[in-house]
Amino acid sequence: MDNTLIDGRYLLLTVLGSGGEARVYRASDQSTGAEVALKLGLHPANSTAPLVLPDFHPGWVQLLDAGTDAKFGGYQALELLEGQTLGQLVSQNAFDAEDWRVFVDQSLDAVEALHAGGWVHGDINANNFFATNVRWKLLELPFLHLDPPKDRSPMFGSIFTLAPEQINGAKPTVASDLYALGCLYYFAACGKYPHTGSTGAEIAIGRLRFESDPLAQKPTALSAPWCDWVMKLIARQPDERFLSVAAARQLLGVA
Repeated sequence: MDNTLIDGRYLLLTVLGSGGEARVYRASDQSTGAEVALKLGLHPANSTAPLVLPDFHPGWVQLLDAGTDAKFGGYQALELLEGQTLGQLVSQNAFDAEDWRVFVDQSLDAVEALHAGGWVHGDINANNFFATNVRWKLLELPFLHLDPPKDRSPMFGSIFTLAPEQINGAKPTVASDLYALGCLYYFAACGKYPHTGSTGAEIAIGRLRFESDPLAQKPTALSAPWCDWVMKLIARQPDERFLSVAAARQLLGVA
């Protein structure tokens, strides 16, 4: 990584994280002196810059620049966020009712904006929501994806939040995004996911065959109506969930 310069502009400093399609670095923008999060595809030959982007929403990580490096392929320069992911925060303690409601409201805003723009996320998980000192931000936006490896399994994403229909091979939808959000709300409320297991296969089988334990039976600071609201989000059948974020929000307001 020493003195690695991307596209003659971004000097790589340290690795921030890595996923199935890309690695993210802290980098210095040599033209401005500012630090950014620089995302590079793991498979440069398959990596391309993003297409036309929708209007930015404050609940999304902000794209600052994008291009193609002659050696490393497509890259994206994103705002450098300081804080912790949902997974990191919940590993310390489950949320109290106030913090849980802030996360729910802001995450619903971010995902609703995606859906309004004609997008679904498809891989909402505890590492894709990041708490800054200002607000929650949604990462790994679908229109910022770099091309995945050609041999990647069609079933990808966090097994803890993957909807049953996605496990069965269906494409992501609004309903599957709502399911994933429900899993995160369950997790944030009690520190456990709706379905657990020692392997991904065990979790997947449990999700396909069994209903999860009611959230109200777990140690949580939430009221019973809020617990019931979360359980509707994670109904195994898509048509038993809310039809939209707006519909979910309407019921949440009276919980």
